[in-house]
Amino acid sequence: MGVNKAGELKKDANGYYEMIVGGLDVYNSSGQLYVYEEAKKLFEDSGALIRRVKRGVLRGEYGHPKLQPGMRMEEFMTRALTIDEQSCCCHHREIWLDFDRVKDENGKPVIAIMSRVCPSGPFGAALEKSLNNPGENVCFSIRGFTDDFRERGVTKRVLKQIVTWDYVNEPGISHAEKYKSPSLESMEEQIVFKNQLEAAVNTIKAINNNTATEGVLLTADELMTSMGWSLPGSKPKYFNW
Repeated sequence: MGVNKAGELKKDANGYYEMIVGGLDVYNSSGQLYVYEEAKKLFEDSGALIRRVKRGVLRGEYGHPKLQPGMRMEEFMTRALTIDEQSCCCHHREIWLDFDRVKDENGKPVIAIMSRVCPSGPFGAALEKSLNNPGENVCFSIRGFTDDFRERGVTKRVLKQIVTWDYVNEPGISHAEKYKSPSLESMEEQIVFKNQLEAAVNTIKAINNNTATEGVLLTADELMTSMGWSLPGSKPKYFNW
């Protein structure tokens, strides 16, 4: 595999594995740079992401939600903002940034996004089997929103909101995989317009008598705020996996 690791991860007494699930100040496989300075606030204790982690409710799915044939964008947005308990494969107990232990192929430090991951939910057994198979890689991919811009010929991606990290087959960021753990993101994206996100928020509100959607509505509202959007009319942003 090109790395000096056996492919086996150790788990703690509670069944959690320490894994890299992403990176900052690092390029993805399309040559786009995930910038650190603008994203670091998402990992502060006061942020929505860490609040969900501390409440013990941050789970990941077995694969990203897919845009199905005939699905309206607002329906897809509602699905993408939702962590479906029927598709869960893991629980993220802790999320933090590691500045010291991970380096790229040139020896340059990489800011690694770390997680303590426990196989959990309907697909937990499948993930556990993959984690314990020395010959099988395991990759994670961020599910979130970025605001992209070009600077000196480089596309820079600013994370504005993080929903979760899902288990995927192929990473976009090469370090977000089992074989690189000191203990990825896949390249699927859709252009999202403000009115589509707005319609998704309205859909969530319409069905909000179901308490399971309350966290989704909060995430959607926070996303609108982080994008600098108030209802209505704005430019497109990118929805990234």
